[in-house]
Amino acid sequence: MVGFLSQLAPFSSWLVAYPRRHLKGDLVAGLTVAVVAIPQSMAYALIAGLPVHYGLYASVVPTLAACLWGSSAHLVTGPTTAVSLVVFTTLSGVLAPGDPSWVEHALALALLVGGIQVAMGLLRLGALLDFVSHSVIVGFSTGAAFLIGFKQLPNFFGVEAGKGAHFLKALAELAAALPRTHAETCLLGVFTVVTIVVVKKLRPAWPGTLLALALCGAAVALFDLDRRGVAVVGAIPQSLPPFRIPRVSWEEIPRLVPGAVAIAVLGLVEAVSIAKAIASETRQRLNVDQEFIGQGMANLAAGLFSGYPGSGSFTRSAVNFKSGANTPLSGMVAAAAVALTVLAAAPLAARIPIAALAGALLVVSWEMVHLREIRRIVRATRSDAAVLVVTFLSVIVLSIEFAVFAGVLLSIALYLKTTSRPRIYSTVPDLISGKMVRARRGVLCCQMDIVRIEGSIFFGSAAWVQEDLQRRLRSHRRMACLLLRMHQVNNLDASGVHVIDGIGEELRRRGGGIYFSGVNNRVFQVFKNSGLLERVGDTHIRPTTGAAIRQAMRENFCPVVCAACEFAVFHECPELKRGNWEILGKGVRPRCALEAARAGGGGPAAKEEPR
Repeated sequence: MVGFLSQLAPFSSWLVAYPRRHLKGDLVAGLTVAVVAIPQSMAYALIAGLPVHYGLYASVVPTLAACLWGSSAHLVTGPTTAVSLVVFTTLSGVLAPGDPSWVEHALALALLVGGIQVAMGLLRLGALLDFVSHSVIVGFSTGAAFLIGFKQLPNFFGVEAGKGAHFLKALAELAAALPRTHAETCLLGVFTVVTIVVVKKLRPAWPGTLLALALCGAAVALFDLDRRGVAVVGAIPQSLPPFRIPRVSWEEIPRLVPGAVAIAVLGLVEAVSIAKAIASETRQRLNVDQEFIGQGMANLAAGLFSGYPGSGSFTRSAVNFKSGANTPLSGMVAAAAVALTVLAAAPLAARIPIAALAGALLVVSWEMVHLREIRRIVRATRSDAAVLVVTFLSVIVLSIEFAVFAGVLLSIALYLKTTSRPRIYSTVPDLISGKMVRARRGVLCCQMDIVRIEGSIFFGSAAWVQEDLQRRLRSHRRMACLLLRMHQVNNLDASGVHVIDGIGEELRRRGGGIYFSGVNNRVFQVFKNSGLLERVGDTHIRPTTGAAIRQAMRENFCPVVCAACEFAVFHECPELKRGNWEILGKGVRPRCALEAARAGGGGPAAKEEPR
């Protein structure tokens, strides 16, 4: 009950006992974040196909909600590039761009996203994000950056072409429209890009984007460029975000659900990744499930207070952290500053050219492409490179919400591929150091194979493990014992028990048995609960490999086979070849299987290659 109440009001833990020494840092950080958030929010609203003031609204109440119900002390939530793009593509599948009900559907979409995220948090599904690989995130963000930049080119050049069409069709339309480029519009876009890049290089602490938009707005006002064909933002309501319930018919809600699920997953991946990155530096203990709830509450607030779906912003969160923020109060200060800006400075934003916002987004899209990460992934493994390319192409060629699902499914497939193929190889003791090492070709005890398994034995890997062990038994027809080193087997389920039972039964028919070493408590409990422990026998499970080897020697090694074997795999081999079995314990006498005794020698088995 206490845990449930802490989820409902997590802010009570820091807000009630707020330290005064943190106030200055939170105020400075919050105001700094607001300077960054204002131009970003306006630009990102354009990506979502919404009037710019809805981006500002999405940075007020939703940001407050995320600060109150989230877990991170530095994460700042609001409109983001990738989520804004998925919002646009989701709504484009339901409405035509510019439809009068576009805003209402955006609000309804925010409510759906928020409900999904809160439910995931209450159900403690935070571990699901572990299945989304880094390759998918980089591939998706690169594809989203490409699309975001491409979709802003018509605004940048001042042409009407392909804003809602499929990529290939839009590309053809844009190429045909380029000769009609509006010179003044394009010049403002170029000026914005150059200003942002130069300021970031020479004065990185200055708000380059805000400065560029202010200068472009001043140029429009001074030279009346809006009367000469330059598209501008237009009038912004000088009011706080109004409360409103979306007016969307119930029949249209199911068409928004797939996009809502995609936005919910993508938003959580973004937010948690950013929060974890900052928490690794601050050593803050992060509650991922609570962060799910915080993001959900933010999107619910967006749906009710004239915003649209958002997530954690990397830029704003990084600025918040580097500016000295100590608690979530800094994000609340940023939200309040954005609200005051809307009230006080809305008329000044009316002359900002759309081309300037497009130029700012072109810079953002370029910064989203992490070439170093792409090179690292491509060089790492073929599967990682394939996932990155497939995710990128899915974003470009297919619908972007499908790319989110494709990325998650690819991540799960990669995980299952890895866990369903545990490493299995034969080992022998090094006669000098005593450590277990990988067996050389042909050097193997003809009575027992010592196999190391690195990975879980569960329903996904059981068939692989079974085939490998059966192949070993087929290759060594006279071998009667098998020792499984399970030091790195963390999980065992009923399918794994079934495999071990089958292998053990085969070895018992040969007159030997199956042995285990390094079994952890969790796996040992499965041995007990399934009855496997009773079937294999208590003596067959030993904490160390050396103890398990000696137990197998005492119980199932045959002196006739040892005498004929040409290899000395163990320290005990020379004495066992001479028939001195008392080195294994006073009074120990060998138990020789009749079939092994008839076989005579074990040389041929010793020469067989381990598999």
